[in-house]
Amino acid sequence: MGACAQGPDPRPQKGTKGMVSHTDQAKFRLFAACTPKALERWETAAQEDGVSALRAANCHVFPALHGTDRETRLAHARKGRKLAELAVSRLPKSARAHYLLAYLTGLEAENDSLHGLQLVPVIEREALAAAGLNPGLDHGGPDRMLGELYLQAPAFPLSIGDSAKSVAHFRRALDQDPDFIDNRLGLVEALLAEEKGSEACHELNRVMRRLNPGTGPLEKWRMTLDLLGRLCREIDGRR
Repeated sequence: MGACAQGPDPRPQKGTKGMVSHTDQAKFRLFAACTPKALERWETAAQEDGVSALRAANCHVFPALHGTDRETRLAHARKGRKLAELAVSRLPKSARAHYLLAYLTGLEAENDSLHGLQLVPVIEREALAAAGLNPGLDHGGPDRMLGELYLQAPAFPLSIGDSAKSVAHFRRALDQDPDFIDNRLGLVEALLAEEKGSEACHELNRVMRRLNPGTGPLEKWRMTLDLLGRLCREIDGRR
C-alpha cells in the first residue's frame, strides 16, 4: 500500500496545529502502500505536523495487514497506532485520524492475542468518533468497523460483543453506501447472529444479485456462498 499519495507525493504542509483542511485530507488514499523514503519523510515531520503524522500512520497499515509474519505485522500496527494517536491529538476533528487509530488498534489486537481485549474500548471509542465526524468515510467504514467489532468481540461481561448493535451499525454503513458489498455481507452475518434468518435471506439475495462470479472478487463470492450455507443450515435447524 509505492506512494501514500494519489499522484505526486507532496512535501508535508505545515499549518495551524490541531487543524486539517479538506484539501490536506484528500491528498492520500487510505491504506495505500508507501515507499520507505516516503515513510521516513512523514515520520520525521510527524512531531511537528499533524498531517504528516496522519500520513505516516497510514503508511503502516499495509505492512500491518500483509507482513510475512506476526511479529512484523504487530510491530507496524504498534508504530502506526502511536502515530495515529499523535495525529488525533493534533487533528481532533479529523475523521481520518480517528478512523486510522481505530483501524491500526484493531490490527494490533489481531496480532496480540494476550492483550487484544484490552484494546477493544479504544477501537470502539475511535470508530464512534470517526462515525460522528464523517460516517461516509471509506464507504461507511466507521460504522462497518463497529458492526464487525460488536459481532466478533466476546459478549458482556468479558467484552462489548452485541449482535443487535452490530446489526444497527451495519445498517448505518449501508445507508452511507448500499452498493459496497462488505456492508451488506456484514449485515447478513449480524442478522444470522441475531437468528433473523428471513431478513438475512433477503439481504443475501441482494448480495448475490450484485455479484458476478466471473468478474467480481472471488473472495467475496466464496464468502457469500459460505453465508448462504450457514443460512440454509439455520433454516433446516428450525424445521
